[in-house]
Amino acid sequence: MTSPPYCNRYDYTRTYALELALLGADEQGLLKLRQEMLSCTVENRAKDLLKINPHWETAITVADAQELLQAILKYLENLKAEGALNNTGIPRMVRGYFYEMACVIAECSRVLKPNALLFMVNDNVRYAGASISVDMILSAFAEQLGLNVENILVLPNGKGNSSQQMGEHGREALRKCVYVWRKT
Repeated sequence: MTSPPYCNRYDYTRTYALELALLGADEQGLLKLRQEMLSCTVENRAKDLLKINPHWETAITVADAQELLQAILKYLENLKAEGALNNTGIPRMVRGYFYEMACVIAECSRVLKPNALLFMVNDNVRYAGASISVDMILSAFAEQLGLNVENILVLPNGKGNSSQQMGEHGREALRKCVYVWRKT
């Protein structure tokens, strides 16, 4: 069971700075951790995933072939080129998040015993008016990487979007989900 960081621009090293400080992390340690953890903030730099683990080639290929993800990335890159994003790091963060999550899912599939269940909690997100179906994209990855999607449980109360999104694009409830995947 896991609840990874969400693709929501939260800097978890700032959110948990007090806890990390109590564990002995200093400013340099926080900066290093921010870059090493799953990309979920615009401050994350792109990672060379194959340099981290050459066995992730299949996971990267799965992400490269995911049509919805590629359409979203193209949309965000076009908005960046037009100067229409409120932060130019959004496309890099979204790309990093999904490609890194493909690698996380591949590792989960690799280490799970046959027939074992994996539960993952995650939220869908919205950038520049585009709702991103994190649940559908990650579940598509799971199916390509050796997991069967048994269920996507949608929590009854959707998550609201940011005030920046509501001001320009209106209010739209986004799905909060629990994914139920089984190792095939």
